[in-house]
Amino acid sequence: MRHSVFSRPRRLGIALTLGAIAACATVPAVEAQPAPTTQTAASEATSEAALWREDAEAFLAVLLAEHEDPFFATPEPEFRAAFEAYLAELETMNRSERIVGLARIVALVGDGHTWMPMHALPFDGMPPGPAFSSLPVRFEWFEEGLFIVGATQAHRAALGARIIAIGDTGTQAAVDRAMTMLPRDAVNLSSEFVAEWLMQREILNTLGLATPGEPVRLTLEINGRRETLALEALPAAMQYDWIFSSDGGPTGPDGALDWYTAAAATPLWREPTDPLGWTVTLDNAAYLQINQIAEREPGGYAGLAQTAVDQAESLANPVLVIDLRQSLGGDGSLNDDLVAVIRDNPQINRPGHLFVLTSRMTHSAAIMLVSKLEQQTHARFYGQATADRPNHNGETNIFITPNSHLPILHASEYYQTVAASDTRRFRTPDVTIPYRFSDYRTGHDPVLAAVLDSLQGH
Repeated sequence: MRHSVFSRPRRLGIALTLGAIAACATVPAVEAQPAPTTQTAASEATSEAALWREDAEAFLAVLLAEHEDPFFATPEPEFRAAFEAYLAELETMNRSERIVGLARIVALVGDGHTWMPMHALPFDGMPPGPAFSSLPVRFEWFEEGLFIVGATQAHRAALGARIIAIGDTGTQAAVDRAMTMLPRDAVNLSSEFVAEWLMQREILNTLGLATPGEPVRLTLEINGRRETLALEALPAAMQYDWIFSSDGGPTGPDGALDWYTAAAATPLWREPTDPLGWTVTLDNAAYLQINQIAEREPGGYAGLAQTAVDQAESLANPVLVIDLRQSLGGDGSLNDDLVAVIRDNPQINRPGHLFVLTSRMTHSAAIMLVSKLEQQTHARFYGQATADRPNHNGETNIFITPNSHLPILHASEYYQTVAASDTRRFRTPDVTIPYRFSDYRTGHDPVLAAVLDSLQGH
């Protein structure tokens, strides 16, 4: 059972085959010729629009064939009306408008496994995606707003600035426009994505947040004063790491640019210790971070939990903290064995001795783990609400549009992890602690700190 955007999708071979068969239908490059007549230009636009129509209709066919419930978030009449409106406007759109429009159609499905990436996917053999040009600064969305968390040397002075407006549009309105390209039901997951969508120059143009041919204008608040920053986009070959890397800078054929971040320190939960997961003994708790639900050596996935439990038992007051804040999912079938290790330990599975940390990145198979811990243990949850629903459409598949060669993720299976009557859009923690820029900047982790503070005197 593969259940993560970072797991190689089980239908990948089918998707690539569809794209390869249709490769010859890619919109051809136009050689230098005399200026076309109005009639010729109109004919070319119609022909190109027809290829995009084929792409949209091919995606819809796959969605209807494979998704368990494609209209759970958007009623079918509303979805089909939006789809037909998109097709009707294709002839008058440029490439980025067509991509943004298609992303909006995909977003209407609503679940956190059905959306259109704006970055290259991290799988071998994948096409580059839209290959839009990125800005030379990196954004992230916090409780206090949109901030610049990374920058090249030329824009280092903007680190830590809060973005008040993009172009002539206030930041909240700009975010709202970009959110129409992201899963409408999985709002917390979309809140993680949206900052990077706003770093793409062509998206800014299409959303009316920038003027083609002119620098992107940001109105910033820095140390209590307002300033304007004009940015030119990086060359298209310079790309950031895929989503969820708030501190990483862009790289290209010639390597990485000099890169600076706004964080003064890296908290424990952000340490790049192990991409799958790791454990450490703190002063009064064992800490287990699970980043991907996958088998590992030595000892396996459940063995990782056993190591953490053993560390907790070595303490005078056994306490285990499970951190799922960076866990995007993986293989949900592995969760039973891990949960059994924790559930069957009487020293850990009791009130006040087991804590689980979640965030808007706690996604997919990690939500399945959250549900099992919620139902089978005495865990107390801290942090932010999960990325999407406990009962959700999942199983990551990738469809490649046959003409434009754009990857689109889509769900194909429904996972009921709690009672069928449970309609929560996310699992809200018992103790909610906002994700604030002020904590990010200092390297403070208020979520783990709140758990450890609660243990004082026990």
